[in-house]
Amino acid sequence: MSDTKNNTEEEIKDLIKLAHNNSKSGRADLFDKITSLIESRHQQISTSEIDLMMDILGSLIAEVEVTLRKKLSFKLADSVDVPVELILLLANDEIEVANPILIQNTLLSDKELVRIIQMKSRQHQLSIAARSSLSSEVCRELIKTNDDGVIITMLTNVEAKIDNETIEKIVEKSKTREVLQSPLVHRHDLPRNIAARMYSWISMSLKSELLEIHSFTHHELEKIISESLDELRTEDASFDNDYNAQKTLIKKLKTANKLENSFLMKSLRQGNTLLFELAFAEIVNIPHEIMCNILYERGPSALAIACCAAKIDRSVFLTMFRLTREAKMMDTELSESEIEHTYNQFINTDKQRSRSILHKWVEDSTHSPIF
Repeated sequence: MSDTKNNTEEEIKDLIKLAHNNSKSGRADLFDKITSLIESRHQQISTSEIDLMMDILGSLIAEVEVTLRKKLSFKLADSVDVPVELILLLANDEIEVANPILIQNTLLSDKELVRIIQMKSRQHQLSIAARSSLSSEVCRELIKTNDDGVIITMLTNVEAKIDNETIEKIVEKSKTREVLQSPLVHRHDLPRNIAARMYSWISMSLKSELLEIHSFTHHELEKIISESLDELRTEDASFDNDYNAQKTLIKKLKTANKLENSFLMKSLRQGNTLLFELAFAEIVNIPHEIMCNILYERGPSALAIACCAAKIDRSVFLTMFRLTREAKMMDTELSESEIEHTYNQFINTDKQRSRSILHKWVEDSTHSPIF
């Protein structure tokens, strides 16, 4: 045992000497020797020595040919007897290196997979969506990408554990995104009440497949659809009551001169998107449906115009944009050029001009003047 330990220490010393060789072949040799040592004898290496070698690998990774990194990734794809730090390094590499690890390696925790989904490329997201034994937590993060390809890959992954709440969100998207309908219908774990609800908007060919896959009789289907409609009517009535109550609250605040911009952000941060929408619409004097169109369909520049009309500072804009989009499961990313353009709106558009633009949008949408 002591001979093995001594040999390991000698190899580590040799590696540190080799680290001073800056040639391309020297870097490749160092990468190969470090990864071989970690793979074969990591149990004899101390935590501090592992950390040191991982630091060296982290600085080497961009200098070593992709071919070598791919070879290592394929070799370790299904390995569980290596330090997780090495697996993480490969999982965060370029996609052609990361792909085998992301699809197969079981050392990656849900927390690490979620972080990769948030921080890395669409290709990394696709690889994770194809991963075996995909947990419900990771599935929930994947649909936040709002990418049809990623969602379809996840849906066609029979081992993905997609909870009912996540399925519900995808089903809602499928009403307007037909490409999601077939993968949903073909999931054998699709809850029967949700499958029955989909029957009303999918194509005739998919209707036949749905009946066959989920073994519905026409009588059962009619019963479930009837029950679903009753539930929807109850939900609609509840929404109407909530809508009217919040509308009344907004009117009272306005009458008392207490409807201020700070109320908007407070509502939004507390997750009450409806109250935020109604209050914002009241502040800039436009209908609620037009405000929703501005928030979710016209893009960031339109929101910037609405903020100018309400005299909301541009420092709040990005937070408002992100929170409203997150509430509707929409993409929250803005490019540098989009941010620059919207910030220019704040600089070049005063309150009077921005209100004129809003009122013109109302006229165009309703075909009648706002006043």
